[in-house]
Amino acid sequence: MWMPRFACPECAGDVIGAADDGGVVCIPCGRLFSIRGGVWRFLTDERHARLAPFLGQYRAVRAKEGHRSAAADYYRRLPTVPPGDPRAADWQIRRETYHHLLGHVLAAGPLPLHVLDLGAGSGWLSHRLSALGHRAVAVDVLDDDVDGLGAARHYETAFPVVQADFDALPLAPAQFDLIVFNGSLHYAPDMAATLERAHRMLAPGGALVVMDSPMFRADRDGSLMVRDALYRFVSVCGVADAAAQGIGYLTFATLATIAERLQLRPEFVPSRGSLGWRLRRSLARVRLRRAPAAFGLWVAR
Repeated sequence: MWMPRFACPECAGDVIGAADDGGVVCIPCGRLFSIRGGVWRFLTDERHARLAPFLGQYRAVRAKEGHRSAAADYYRRLPTVPPGDPRAADWQIRRETYHHLLGHVLAAGPLPLHVLDLGAGSGWLSHRLSALGHRAVAVDVLDDDVDGLGAARHYETAFPVVQADFDALPLAPAQFDLIVFNGSLHYAPDMAATLERAHRMLAPGGALVVMDSPMFRADRDGSLMVRDALYRFVSVCGVADAAAQGIGYLTFATLATIAERLQLRPEFVPSRGSLGWRLRRSLARVRLRRAPAAFGLWVAR
């Protein structure tokens, strides 16, 4: 199995193997990072403590919304889900965006591409790309066995699985051809800083991709969506003191500004979903008095 070049997520120092547990130790600062349950553990206790309220809320909402499954075959088939799945409409969008990724980005590059999958969740995208011959690394803060990195044990393809904060990546720079924020960039507290850090991880000629984060033309519409979501977390999902992690949405203008600063050219390929999904969104526009979010593939290269 191909492995990326690791670095300390806190001081960016070089790391070497630690013979006692198979992990690595940072040469400059002495921090030890272990590997347990097949997952590289680069999330420090301090960062985990700061993220704990959000992770608890995230687990509760995801369980209530029907994202969890115990069946290995369920994960192996993603982004395809069985008929009647409670999140079938969401996965149809994700499947459409995945095919945009294949057709608009991966088809143009040689094999294998080195891919950093940020916000990997269960690792379904890393699994798919590894099966196609690419070298993928799955990164997420959530190591949940059912709805997080622990679910990667179900896949027949092998790829590195890393628990880390994408604002403290345990990776040496300039080693990835493609960096994908997999339904995750809207959780970044500082989107510009997060994209700038990710940009440093790109090899020459590489591309940044944002998949399936809610996109808006106007901040007002995004703010209203976040307000509605937090209300639903409390009233429907039973989450006390619900709070957003990061701004909760993206705007095309903000991404365009960041891309210009990084000297990248952006492109957006929308995912449209089923006719029924589009009709429900049109009705929601009237009921909620705001524009619905756009989903799809944003590419900057």
